[in-house]
Amino acid sequence: MPKLAAAARFIIAEFGPLIVFWSLAATLGVKPAIAGSILAIVVDAAWRRRKGRAFTRLYLLTSGLTLVFGLIDLAATSPFMLKYEAAVTNVATGLAFVAGALGEKPIIQEVAEQRGWTFPATLEVRAFFRLFTLVWAGYFFLKAAFYVWMVWTLPMLEAMALRSGIGTVTLGLMIALSLTQGRRLFFLCRRLGLLPKPDTPNSSAGASPAETA
Repeated sequence: MPKLAAAARFIIAEFGPLIVFWSLAATLGVKPAIAGSILAIVVDAAWRRRKGRAFTRLYLLTSGLTLVFGLIDLAATSPFMLKYEAAVTNVATGLAFVAGALGEKPIIQEVAEQRGWTFPATLEVRAFFRLFTLVWAGYFFLKAAFYVWMVWTLPMLEAMALRSGIGTVTLGLMIALSLTQGRRLFFLCRRLGLLPKPDTPNSSAGASPAETA
């Protein structure tokens, strides 16, 4: 239960505007979804500023993409756009995660530290989070390719209905994996030789990113 509660808090904190957009778009339409998501962003930003909470790059990314999704939906008046809208937005998200893997601190590490976890500043830890951020990017690219395959092989309405359910379920699984299996994934990457050798004594066992799990 604590892990489920942590997962729920993480999803709301980092993906709140996007959840509002998807929920309203499915029930009331695109224009109310855009208005509702903008309101959610404004209210949440004010709350974060008042409480002194940081604006993570992931939060800024999802908030920005929410507005981009809304604009794409507004422009999706042709069958072509309706077919490929989801694929385009997933490619855009994947590219954003690729960009988030660069720099001194990968975006997934930044999010974990904002949630209260601490990690040693080693090359091994940074490499793990960079790899994990790229795994997230790969997830979005694969989902985009799968969506393209669906619209090529299924009737458009059936493909659109399926991609909504598949997208929600797989995103939930990715978040659950990130929150509960960090320790196992870290040591698996180490055993497979995907990470640099530990460069400090504290980068093993209890001081690994595994603390996220």
